[in-house]
Amino acid sequence: MIKNSARRWLAGLGVAGAFVAASATPAVAAEVPFEVVTHDLLVAPGHMTYGSFYAHWKNTESEPTFGRTTIDIDLSGVADFAVVEPAWGWACDVSPTKLHCEADLQDGDTPGFDYMVTGRDGAKPGQQGALSISVASGGKTATGKAGVTIAEGVDLVSDPTVEASGEPGARVGVPGVVRNAGETLVDGTVLVVQADWLAAYAGDFSNCLSEEFGVYAFCTFDTKLERGRTYELSEDLPIKLSPDARTGATLPVFLDWWTRDDWNQAFEDWLVGDLKPGRGGELRLVAKERSSVARSPQTDLDKLNNMTFAMIGVTGDNPADLKAVGATASGKKGDVVDVQPGFTNLGPAILEYQGQASQDISIDDLPVRISIPEGTTAVEAPWDCVPYVPGEEWDPWNANWGEPGAKEYACQVTETPKDTESVYYFGLRIDEVVPNAKGSVTTKLPGDPKADNDTAAIVINPVGGGTPGTPGDGDQGGDGGQGGGDDGDGPTLPITGSSTGLIAGVGALLLVAGVGGYVLARRRKTRFVA
Repeated sequence: MIKNSARRWLAGLGVAGAFVAASATPAVAAEVPFEVVTHDLLVAPGHMTYGSFYAHWKNTESEPTFGRTTIDIDLSGVADFAVVEPAWGWACDVSPTKLHCEADLQDGDTPGFDYMVTGRDGAKPGQQGALSISVASGGKTATGKAGVTIAEGVDLVSDPTVEASGEPGARVGVPGVVRNAGETLVDGTVLVVQADWLAAYAGDFSNCLSEEFGVYAFCTFDTKLERGRTYELSEDLPIKLSPDARTGATLPVFLDWWTRDDWNQAFEDWLVGDLKPGRGGELRLVAKERSSVARSPQTDLDKLNNMTFAMIGVTGDNPADLKAVGATASGKKGDVVDVQPGFTNLGPAILEYQGQASQDISIDDLPVRISIPEGTTAVEAPWDCVPYVPGEEWDPWNANWGEPGAKEYACQVTETPKDTESVYYFGLRIDEVVPNAKGSVTTKLPGDPKADNDTAAIVINPVGGGTPGTPGDGDQGGDGGQGGGDDGDGPTLPITGSSTGLIAGVGALLLVAGVGGYVLARRRKTRFVA
C-alpha cells in the first residue's frame, strides 16, 4: 500500500481537473460507518482524463479503521464508449468490464482511488453511463456511482501572462483574453478569478459571483466562441490593492477559462460560502476580429493553456523593514540545543508570502538565510527551510525541505503583518564546544529601507552571557530564543512559513495543473491512501 505525498495526490487531482467536484453518494445502509464520495467525468473521444473517489469515514469523532479494504468497479455501463484503468497504488485484477482491487490500510488512513478514463475513438458526444463502485471493509459495504459522459473536445487558450501595476490602495485593471483554438464552436464559457486579499477582485458585474473579500469571482458568459476567434473582456477586471501592500511586491491574480460543462460538473458541489452577484452592468466578451449550434457537452482537451497569470506590481512608497532576530543556547558536547532565529516585520507594509509557490523563484530569491554555528550540526531543521548552495539550479517542488545536516539554509516566509515575528526552529547538536560559536540569520528583501538590522547572530555557548546581535557584536540585535540539551522541555514548534507555504503551494500546484487553484473548504477532511 503506497501512502501518497500531498504533492503526488494533488498532482493526480490536478490533472483530473475535476476531483474538486466530488459529490457524496450515500452508503447503502445506515449502519455502514463510511460512504463513497465520487464525481462525474467528461471525456472526449480519443482522449484521457483522470477520475478519483474515496471512502469517507462518517464518524468525525473517531479515527478511521478500514484495515483490509477491497474495491470493485463494474465497468459495463461505460464499456461501449470508454476504457477505464486503475492509475496507481492498489493491487488490481483488470478485465474489460470489472476492476477488483485490494489493499491493507493502517488505522487513520482513508482509501482513495485514482483511475484513468479514455474515450474510445468511435464514441459519440452525448453517450453516457456510470461506473458502479463498491467499497468493502470490516464486513461492511458502501456503494456509489460515477457518471461518465462523452463530450466534444474543445480548446480554450488564453495569454499566459499579463502585467499591471499601481500604488497601495489604488485600483488597477487586468485585461482578459480567451481564444477558441479548436475546430468546434464553444457554447459559452466561465471565467474564474483567483485573487489575493492584498490584490482583490473589486468588480460589480451582474454576471459575476464573488465573495465578500474578493478572493474568488466566477463570471459566466453566454457568448458562443467561433473557432479561431479571439475574444476580450469588454472592461478590464478591476483589482483593488490593499493600502498595506508592500512597495516592490508582485501580487498574483489568476484568470482561468472553463467550458460551461466542465465548470458545471466540477463545481456543482463546491460553491460554498456566501457568493453574491454584482449589481452593475454585464461584463461581456467582445470578438477582436465575426453561429447555429447543435448543443453537445463540451470538455477542454488542454487545461494547461487556458489560464492567465496576472502579475500586479505594487509601486509607491510603502516598504517592509525586516529586523533579524538572533538566538543563543548553551550546552555540552553531544547535547542537542534548540534555537529559534527569525525576523520581525517592522512595517509599515505587510510582507506577502514568498516561497516555493511563487512564480519562477530561485533559491537565491528566498528572503531568509541562516548559517549554522561552527562546532554544531543541524539535526533538526524546519520544513520551510532548504539547504542552500549559491547559484544552484533547483526544483522547489522537489527540493530537500527540512533536510538536516547543511551548514547554511535558505528559508521561505509566510505572509507577515507589521510588528509580527517569524521564527525558524532548529535543533543543533554540539559536536565540539567552541566558546562564542557564531552563526547568523540574515534577511534579504528587495526594497528593505534599513540594512543595519538585517543580520543577527546565532550564538552557541556565549562568553559572558548577553543577547545575540550582529556577528562580531556580543550585545546588539533582537531577543534570542534559548534552549538547552538537558534542561527541561524544548520550545514548542513555532508557527513559521510552512503552513501558509503549503497552502500556497497546493494552490499553485492546482493552478499549474489547470484546476484553477480553488482550494475551497469542503465539508469533509480526510487523510488519503491511494
